[in-house]
Amino acid sequence: MMLNLISMIVMFIILMILFMLMILINMKMKFNYNKSAPFECGFDPFNKSRIPFSLNFYLIAIIFLIFDIEISIILPMILNFKISNMLYFNLMFMIFFMFMIMTIFYEWKFGSLNWKI
Repeated sequence: MMLNLISMIVMFIILMILFMLMILINMKMKFNYNKSAPFECGFDPFNKSRIPFSLNFYLIAIIFLIFDIEISIILPMILNFKISNMLYFNLMFMIFFMFMIMTIFYEWKFGSLNWKI
């Protein structure tokens, strides 16, 4: 009990030290317009540096993240295959895959997967 309390106090002190260090480092960084301006070999920039970002790239990235998280949920399910009840495992697996299939059809129906140039 006492060992847990001491370890928590030590972790809290380390956390506070890191927090204070982060604040000190952040205070030294001031915004400088010249350093943040685009630079092209000593010339003034020919084009704007902030070009519009295509929404299709953003949508594909979000879809990738959603299915990547779903894959990370599948891996522990596979590792628990031997120790779980087969009926519950199959039921959970089927519900999960039905959810994934419904999600991909939903995205397909509303045009998130169409790449329009």
